[in-house]
Amino acid sequence: MRRYLILLICVWQSLWLCAQEFTTLDWNVLRIDSVLPVYTEVVPLETDYRRFSYSVQIDYPQYAELTAAETEVAKKFAHSLSDTLKVDHRVGVQRGEGMLDISFVPVVCRNQRYYKLQSARIRIVPRLLPQASLAARKTRASATSSSVLASGKWVKISVTQDGIHQLTRQALRKMGFSKPENVRLYGYGGHRIDETLKNVYEDLEEVPLYYNATHDNWLFWANGLLYWDGNERVFNPYANEACYFLTEADSPSALATAPAPVGSVRQTYESFTDHLLYEKDDFAWFTVGRNLYDAQNFSGGGSRTYKFTTVNSLGNELLTVAFTAGAESRTTLKTTVNGNALPEQTLSATSKYIYATAVNRTTDVSKYAAGADWSVRLSSTSGNDARLDYLSLHYTRRLALSQGQLAFRQNGSGISAFRIEAPEGSQVMRIGTPGRAAELIPTNRSGDILTAVVDNPKERFVCFDPSYPSFPQPTARGAVENQNLHALDSLDMVIIVPTSGKLTAQAQRLADAHASHDGLRSVVVRADQVYNEFSSGTPDATAYRRLMKMLYDRASSKDEAPRYLILMGDCAWDNRMLSPAWRAADADDYLLCFESENSMSDTRSYIMEDYFGLLDDGEGGNLLSDKADLGIGRFPVTTAAQAAVMVDKCIAYMENRHAGAWKNVVCMMGDDGDENEHMKYADDVCDQMETTNPQMEVRKVMWDAYTRVSTAKSNTYPEVESLLKKQVEDGALVMNYTGHANASALSHEYVLELDDFTAFRGTALPLWVTAACDVMPFDGTAPNIGEEAVLNPSGAALAFYGTTRTVYAIQNRTMNLYFMKYLFGTDSKGRRYTVGDAIRLAKNAIITAGESSQKENKLQYALLGDPALVIGAPLQRVVVDSINGKPAATASDIRLQAGSRVRVSGHVNGADRQLLSAFQGVVSCRVYDTSTQVTCNNNAGATNAFTFTDRSSLLFDVKDSVRQGRFSISFTVPVDIHYDDGAGRMVFYALSDDRATEANGYTENFTLSAAEHELADTIGPDIMAFLGDEEFQDGDAVPSQPHFIALLEDESGVNVSGNGIGHDLSLCVDGRADLTFNLNGGYQGQFGDPTRGSVGFTLPQLQDGPHSLTFRAWDVLNNTSTATLNFVVNSRLKPQLMQLTASPQPAVESTTFMVAYDRPGADCTFTLEVFDFSGRKLWSHTATTSTPTGLYTVPWNLTTSQGGRLGSGIYLYRCTLQSGSAKEVSKTQKIVVLNNK
Repeated sequence: MRRYLILLICVWQSLWLCAQEFTTLDWNVLRIDSVLPVYTEVVPLETDYRRFSYSVQIDYPQYAELTAAETEVAKKFAHSLSDTLKVDHRVGVQRGEGMLDISFVPVVCRNQRYYKLQSARIRIVPRLLPQASLAARKTRASATSSSVLASGKWVKISVTQDGIHQLTRQALRKMGFSKPENVRLYGYGGHRIDETLKNVYEDLEEVPLYYNATHDNWLFWANGLLYWDGNERVFNPYANEACYFLTEADSPSALATAPAPVGSVRQTYESFTDHLLYEKDDFAWFTVGRNLYDAQNFSGGGSRTYKFTTVNSLGNELLTVAFTAGAESRTTLKTTVNGNALPEQTLSATSKYIYATAVNRTTDVSKYAAGADWSVRLSSTSGNDARLDYLSLHYTRRLALSQGQLAFRQNGSGISAFRIEAPEGSQVMRIGTPGRAAELIPTNRSGDILTAVVDNPKERFVCFDPSYPSFPQPTARGAVENQNLHALDSLDMVIIVPTSGKLTAQAQRLADAHASHDGLRSVVVRADQVYNEFSSGTPDATAYRRLMKMLYDRASSKDEAPRYLILMGDCAWDNRMLSPAWRAADADDYLLCFESENSMSDTRSYIMEDYFGLLDDGEGGNLLSDKADLGIGRFPVTTAAQAAVMVDKCIAYMENRHAGAWKNVVCMMGDDGDENEHMKYADDVCDQMETTNPQMEVRKVMWDAYTRVSTAKSNTYPEVESLLKKQVEDGALVMNYTGHANASALSHEYVLELDDFTAFRGTALPLWVTAACDVMPFDGTAPNIGEEAVLNPSGAALAFYGTTRTVYAIQNRTMNLYFMKYLFGTDSKGRRYTVGDAIRLAKNAIITAGESSQKENKLQYALLGDPALVIGAPLQRVVVDSINGKPAATASDIRLQAGSRVRVSGHVNGADRQLLSAFQGVVSCRVYDTSTQVTCNNNAGATNAFTFTDRSSLLFDVKDSVRQGRFSISFTVPVDIHYDDGAGRMVFYALSDDRATEANGYTENFTLSAAEHELADTIGPDIMAFLGDEEFQDGDAVPSQPHFIALLEDESGVNVSGNGIGHDLSLCVDGRADLTFNLNGGYQGQFGDPTRGSVGFTLPQLQDGPHSLTFRAWDVLNNTSTATLNFVVNSRLKPQLMQLTASPQPAVESTTFMVAYDRPGADCTFTLEVFDFSGRKLWSHTATTSTPTGLYTVPWNLTTSQGGRLGSGIYLYRCTLQSGSAKEVSKTQKIVVLNNK
């Protein structure tokens, strides 16, 4: 695929000068290597930009001839070059602001020679639009501040097809209406809402009823689920029923009569085009898209015959055959019409990522007419799976009423007459459209002919006979509670939950947390409430968007406009739930999603969450180029328990409960293979991070830098697997992966698998970013990494940004670069972007960049999580004042010798670069050795081994206090350093005692060098080792997964650098190499004392019986010590429940149960239960998990398992703990609940 280097430049001069200053292109940035670059500018437009159209001209261009090497590259693209620059431009709108996106390839070809643009004046020429064009650009925003549903009695009814329907007096009384004659009807049914938001209904509009005295009923036209646009069927991919609403007023409904058109009739019609359709939707070739197919398979050979009967046909029959096949060889479709063969059609074979192919052909079959009955026979290649999509027969039908009604329209213009054969008493009605209610059309009768004169024949009309006894009746769907979403205004965030309402309480918890933490104005609404007011009660994904547009259009400024949408509910690619995979699901437990028309390809299909954020006028028609205005995230949940997991994670993150130095870590992962492109692209993101955010710790994990092991299953990277699992356990702000993947594994080597994401434990939760294929197809039924990660109650992920379909590496690189840029960027007010803002801006930047494949790739990315969370680094800074008394910022001779004592002093600044004198807290300092050039192993056989620069040798990790914004720390430089007299690196992270303020910083203004004097310390570390707790005695019995702990002390400090061969903290069980473990990464220095620390490690499952272990430690001067323990494993040893508490106590809105136990690191099953004093169980929670600290916590929102709030009183809570085959233990305590409302 074609690749471009993108240069994005924002030009802020006033557009109305019409010409900008001369632009000089920087060819150090716009390099011609393997591809041609694209020059891009984004020019802000004035506030009245909609009044103009724009053209762009390049004046006074200056060129330079390409070098020989550049010319060879340009020749590859000669077909796309000309002797002048081809400038593309379009007006993009982002949160109400117009931007002119300009892009062009700055290379021309003249007389077979190639030149690059050096400088030019880029001139923008605005042209005032005519008023008519201006009006066409505008979309009516909803001005209604109150919905009709806000008061009164309401009943929802449903239909399935277009047509006249009847409401009988008996049926209305059964619905609870005491005066049926005063019943009013509102709504617009189930036609799919225009995705460009044209013809917007401000609210439910009244549908006038026609009272039919003959049968004492009321008639109305209802829009069903399908309509015809020419000969194209347009169906609603979201709903199985079309809805309307009934209410009771003080007076009867009145169907008005339209005034007669003024003027002469231009044409008279006695016919119209009618359509017959055969379609059954119950099979999917692939679990994507909005289209379904007939379940009947043609693979067995033979043929299928389909029957149609026309009514009052005047000929001109056209047959459309839409057919599909999913075979590895070509499929031939044979069609006969009334025994006459049509030309054969060939369907191509499937290929990689394409699961079926299709043909859709319309043929004139009028010459095969044999009366009203039509027989269509289809057959296809035997043995090839093939299925019908649909058949449609279009024909000219005489305007003659049958079966009580006849709907019609024509494609003419101007005043027209329709001549209809209709019985006495028949009426003609113009069917209602947005803002224009249905009306009766005056008619004249001459014998059997009824003539209706109309002013626009393109509108839809229906002729009906009120005396017809068998009009269909709608189905009553029940009472509708009063609601008024149209009264909403001035919101930052909307949370939509499924119709069932099961998730409302959890959504409100999240909304309340945001209000408290960051002042966001939020509202929680049910999906059915949105449908009721914005899609006539009929499920339609565009209803979500119309709600957001109403709020967006009402905002007085972009700061007042909504910023975020959370879809708190899982979704199904089959929104109608007609396919076998979804038939058993309850639609009321799900939200809708926006699926592609393409339902056969893994690369061309998509689920597009950004669709709901296209809010500017006219957007929605060009999904590749329309720019989103909202940050959008989805919680893929169907139960309150699942929702609570994600909400708990979000609230804990907002409150910074588990904050620590892990929040300064970004782990970048690169897969092997494909000529090293994944590692290269990952390293590109690393370079960007290190340049723009040098205060962050960027840890590189490139697969090919480690030993690859071949197994029967596949090649594996066990070192990488262990390293990443340890990283997730320790925590990281972002885990960012580039490479191959699918829904159940990262990379072909299965480095991390689905089960790993369900098994991860820990509270230091990262945002996962995967620039890889198919990691989170959350609209399907199969488990996937993305969903399992965010739904893991014990850890794994705070949120997940990844792909739902197959994507391409170079496009993923672009997305990753832009996303990480904005995730760690700031807005115009100096505030960190939220994750939702970062996604929105990244995708909009890709649109501006202009290349079509890049734009298409963005459709595949989505967020599972809260878009309003700020994930990026803190804005406060840790500043190093001095190192060993020398000023860190200016001194040029700071040399730190191996074995020497170092003292670092510094302070914490606010975002305004002023000292935070009130800062009281903790600072962490991690000291790294010099950077090294890593040459990979070339395990995948690339042309050249990949090389990259890394700084992975951690020399020291120390924590100390910050008082009044200042700190001082000390440590000893290990002897195991690189000895290359290069620059080291110190990285700092500070956290205030109240956890409200974070800061980070770094310095590289020092060198590491060899010692100049002999080192005095010759004694290894003091070691106190035990299993479980300090009461352990040599030879004691322990469980099958004992937890090892070592307390260490050394006057020089403990060596955990890993630079020296064998100079590691190592633990060996029973003298076995396969039970030998490196514990460097688990070492924790003692707060404020660099000479002391501890390390803990849970041993793997051991067999019952006697065992021994040996632990070895080194100090930074390479002195060593060992400790040996003997122990007996007894798998039946009962665990100990040391403490069970609840905090806060008494509990008002929520509490957290805390369980202290003696099996850290081992899998245990915890059951928490709450009872009243009669012994009735009110709430329970069970989980099998492990914790590294031996402290298990469970938040509880003081509701029962059924969702009810507990009243004030005293309750009992009990924890039951089981580990392995040992007997369970339990403990019970009391909890007081007060004022829980």
